[in-house]
Amino acid sequence: MRNVCALLALAGTAAIASAQYTMHWYWTGPATLDPSNPTGTYTLWASMGGSPLVGFAGSIFDINAGCEDCDGFISNGMGNPTLGALSNNDGIQIGPEDIITVDAFQLPPFFNAGYDASNPIWVYSLDITATAFNGSTFTLTTLNHLNHSVYVDDFGTSKEAAPTIDGLRITCVPTPASLGLIGLGGLVAARRRR
Repeated sequence: MRNVCALLALAGTAAIASAQYTMHWYWTGPATLDPSNPTGTYTLWASMGGSPLVGFAGSIFDINAGCEDCDGFISNGMGNPTLGALSNNDGIQIGPEDIITVDAFQLPPFFNAGYDASNPIWVYSLDITATAFNGSTFTLTTLNHLNHSVYVDDFGTSKEAAPTIDGLRITCVPTPASLGLIGLGGLVAARRRR
C-alpha cells in the first residue's frame, strides 16, 4: 500500500512539473482622451492558464506611461489590496521614462484567509490625465517583471508562468468641436488673405 501511495504522489508531482503555465498581462481603459474627457482610468489584469492552478502568487514589475510629446500626469494609483501597493508616490508628472514599481504578492490560501482566487485577477489601477491634446500618444506598458508565478496547490507550491504582455496606446485628441473651430479659424484666415 505504501508503494502505491508513493507512486501516486510521484505521479502527481510529475504532472505538476510537466504542466505549462501561462500569464497574460493586459490593460483595460479608454483608448482616447480629449478636452471633454481628459482623465481615463486604466486597470492592469493578469489572466492565468494551466492545470492544476490555484491562482496568482506574485510578480514585481514596473509600469511605464511615458510619452515624449504628451503632457499629463498619473494619479490615484491603487493596487489590489491583497497583492501589495505602489512603491512611489502618486501624482507624478509623466515623462518619457517615468517608471512606477509595483510589488504584487499574496500568501497561499492555506495561510491566507483573504486570498484572491480571481482569474483574471485585478492587479493595479491608475488614472492618466492628459493636459495637451495634439494627437500624441501615451504608451502604457508593464516591463521588467521579476517573475510570473502562480500557486499550484493551497500550501504554497508555485510555478513560473510563461508570460505575454500587452501594452495600451492612449491618444490625446481634440474634441470634434475643437477640430471644427480649428477648421473655421483656417477659413477666416484664408478669407482675410483675399
